[in-house]
Amino acid sequence: MGNAKKNPRFYLALAAGKVAATALTALRRNGGQLPGYIAEHVDPDFLAHMDKPEHIVFVTGTNGKTTTSNLLDDLLVDNGFDLLTNRAGGNVANGIESSLIKNARLSGSQRKSVACMELDELSSRLVLPHVTPEILLVCNLYRDSFMRNANPDYIFDVISKNVSPETELILNADDLISCRLAPQAAKRTYFSVGRLPDDTSKPQGIVSDLTACPQCGSALEYDYCHLRHLGRAHCTKCGFANPEPDFEVTRVDRDAKTFTVRENREPGAPEHDYHIETYSITNLYNLLAAVVTARRLGVSADDIARSLAGGINITTLRYSAEEAGGMRLVNVAAKGENSTATSTAIQTICREPGNKAVVFIMSDYYLATSPYSSEYTGWYYQTDFEYLNDPQVKQVVVVGARGEDLMLRLLLAGVDASRVSLVPDAEAAAKTLALGGIDGVFVAYDIFNGDQATACRDGVRARLESGEERLAMPEAAGSAAASNGVPTDVPADQGAGAVVEVLYPEFGNQAGDNGNALYLRACLPGATFVETPYGTEPAFVTRDVSAIVMGGMTEAHQELAASALKPYAERLAELADAGVPMLFTHSAAEILGTSFGTRDGGRQDGLGVLELSTRLDMPKRYLCSFVGTFDPADGTDLMTILGFKIQFTQMRGNAGTNPFAKVERGWGLAEGSTFEGIRRGGLIATWVIGPILASNPDFAAWFCRQITGADVRLAFEKEARVAYDVRHAELTKPLPKGKTINP
Repeated sequence: MGNAKKNPRFYLALAAGKVAATALTALRRNGGQLPGYIAEHVDPDFLAHMDKPEHIVFVTGTNGKTTTSNLLDDLLVDNGFDLLTNRAGGNVANGIESSLIKNARLSGSQRKSVACMELDELSSRLVLPHVTPEILLVCNLYRDSFMRNANPDYIFDVISKNVSPETELILNADDLISCRLAPQAAKRTYFSVGRLPDDTSKPQGIVSDLTACPQCGSALEYDYCHLRHLGRAHCTKCGFANPEPDFEVTRVDRDAKTFTVRENREPGAPEHDYHIETYSITNLYNLLAAVVTARRLGVSADDIARSLAGGINITTLRYSAEEAGGMRLVNVAAKGENSTATSTAIQTICREPGNKAVVFIMSDYYLATSPYSSEYTGWYYQTDFEYLNDPQVKQVVVVGARGEDLMLRLLLAGVDASRVSLVPDAEAAAKTLALGGIDGVFVAYDIFNGDQATACRDGVRARLESGEERLAMPEAAGSAAASNGVPTDVPADQGAGAVVEVLYPEFGNQAGDNGNALYLRACLPGATFVETPYGTEPAFVTRDVSAIVMGGMTEAHQELAASALKPYAERLAELADAGVPMLFTHSAAEILGTSFGTRDGGRQDGLGVLELSTRLDMPKRYLCSFVGTFDPADGTDLMTILGFKIQFTQMRGNAGTNPFAKVERGWGLAEGSTFEGIRRGGLIATWVIGPILASNPDFAAWFCRQITGADVRLAFEKEARVAYDVRHAELTKPLPKGKTINP
């Protein structure tokens, strides 16, 4: 039944959409979103007017939704469901409209009564107000592309407020973010994976999406962790913990390729065994989510088990392995600009047996060809390239655009510089690999670079089958990087005596801003770094510090941080006026003002250190690349600052306040503003991300000099300056009038 009364405009839109769908079929073109786009252009309320199938299942989440949705589709079809899917339409609003158009009669009624469709998490705000699913499966919520999805809290709010109370939610009990979604929905089913041998005692990775209690901000204590922040934990203060699961994996037998699920709702809590063709923890979660949803739709456990044993299982689309010349050739897909997916891919590769070479084709090959786009690389600093320090990783080859930035990040991760190469394309990567002494070549690639990954593997196979001599990588003759990411050409005592305080690092790790502290550590190996967690008194209150650094955070953490630091605002202002170097970036800068906007539409008092107020325009996004001029005002030469601005906020500051930089391209405190950021004494508040220190070597050298009082040798200076020069040429090139370069 439709949500609104149909009108002539709707029927015209439906007809136009059907004509477009028919034409695309005749031309053998997919164009999955085009029919919906045309229909919505004719009738802006088309989705509201359109009839819907009687039963609708949506699958959403940050990672795994495509795999899970496709698997669930196959399970249901194999068990007799006449199913409407959006595999050809796409998971955004226009794609879902296109799928409904193809399934509709000329009257607008739907032919098939059951739909199972993947739903893009950000598009849920456009779809859920007009389509009420019977079931909404949410796989998980991680940080995704910061440019598109900001942070998990933002995506949480987008989904949560649009869920109907009538919808049954199927949620991951191991994810303390997504399991709290939509409290207005009373019908809730939880799934979980019990303790496994490979579990860790704390969240995995350089950053975690959940290091603090989502209710009170206090510390979380983990019993075990399966993947990133997924596991079982509780708050040490308020007692918040995982919900009890209705479906729980109790055993995994990797040799037998089975897993056992206990159904805790049923009398006697029966257990059922299911086949898993290719084991990984991500595959287990995806398969479990599909099984649970099929069970809630009435498919018996025996029928699901039969389907899974009969060949319906996790596909190899994102993990494909071949063999040539006695060597494994494995392609592992990940979502570009998604630190969780890429970290998981790297971890998967490093857990494979034998010596290996790794090729990265992570920058979107096609997006890189656009003269009006520039990839935001802060996500490299959220990604666990540290895994590559595994002694079995003998060579790393970086391919294509943004490779210079990735080279710097790899060195900061401690990867041996003598084993890293930068090449322009996949063919060059295949030729660069040293194939002696290794058991496999692994290509980690962005999902849009599949043809590039295939080209690389084909090139390696051709070399192996040609019978050429297999030369091994020479033994390292000394590297610029030590195992801890500290360059050997930086004096080990550089920065000795300095004390650098990093405020709330568990909060201030959004947008790659954790990279600022990471780069400072590499440049000042002799300094003492104090990491002050939320809930403890800052070091600057009672002891002398040489610098204070705080990175961008989610809106929820912003509110907590401002309240916690309020008692120390006068001390912070006193230190700033005394010239103590401070760097507050992105949303951390906003809490220094008099007030800032909150997620509920209200306002919260800031610290009052700066004459600044912030307007929050969520969900509107403000994105631009940034080029500006920084005047240190101490006799040092002017510097060109490069970076990006990706935020929901606009600032209003005192025009007489000393700005951080004059805008050359992009915008400053607000759109149209010619000044970016604010300075007070030694304090710099800026919304430029990148991270700003690793992306701007001259500024990094100046900031280190403020800390130490002397000139310093930058960590990996050669690589940092090469990356800066490439970005500078890209962001300052002449453009046609009205054109900009955006991330």
